[in-house]
Amino acid sequence: MQAIFSFVLFGIFCTTLGEESYLPPYIKTCHIDDVEISKCIKEQIEASLPYFTKGVPELNVPSIDPVQLNDIKIDGNGLLLKFTDAAMHGLSESKLTDLKVNVGVTDQEFRLVFKGNLSLTAKYEVDGRILILPIQGNGDALVYAQGVEVEINSKLTQVDDPKGEKHFKLITPTYKYTIEKTTFDLKNLFNGNKQLAETTLQFANENWQQLMDDLAPPAIKQIVRTCVKAINKFFANVTISRIIRGYKTS
Repeated sequence: MQAIFSFVLFGIFCTTLGEESYLPPYIKTCHIDDVEISKCIKEQIEASLPYFTKGVPELNVPSIDPVQLNDIKIDGNGLLLKFTDAAMHGLSESKLTDLKVNVGVTDQEFRLVFKGNLSLTAKYEVDGRILILPIQGNGDALVYAQGVEVEINSKLTQVDDPKGEKHFKLITPTYKYTIEKTTFDLKNLFNGNKQLAETTLQFANENWQQLMDDLAPPAIKQIVRTCVKAINKFFANVTISRIIRGYKTS
């Protein structure tokens, strides 16, 4: 997601160029004494979106688009559906809709909300029924979810590295999400019977919410875990003093 990587980018400029070094014209350093420090950080993230989306190898921060997913299995209500070799695409095109970073207070918090359209590609196997219609097949799958909004909330704590330097770390993250609409494209349903496949897919897409009630939770959980892991990898490589000037560590 551009929002995640841009937050990382903001810190990287402060780190690699030095506290008093030149910064690109689209980035300015934020200071802990700024009464609108959260607004300052948000502005820097938004400004850097076009410049940074694909990870930071020098800081061991990987790309998160696509997100490689573990196998996903739906087994219940007369339906067995399994996705393997799954990947979620589209995070780099998601938009930051809200950001809240409370630093320099007793209970430091991090809140990030992003929204976008995400597509899942995978191999699938399915057998059973969707409500009243039978469904059977295996092949390539594309699940396109529109208007996916994810909110991540986490405590922001401090940890020491082996040298005694202070670093931020996200702990005990929680999340919630909404999805506006989903469409399914499952190739080779009913061994390629086009008429049966079209009828079943139309019914599945009209009743997408029932499928997503089971499919979305494990997929979103893995996306959130990947995002938090990427942020913490960045924090582990950059001291607090390099990210925010004037910050007093405990």
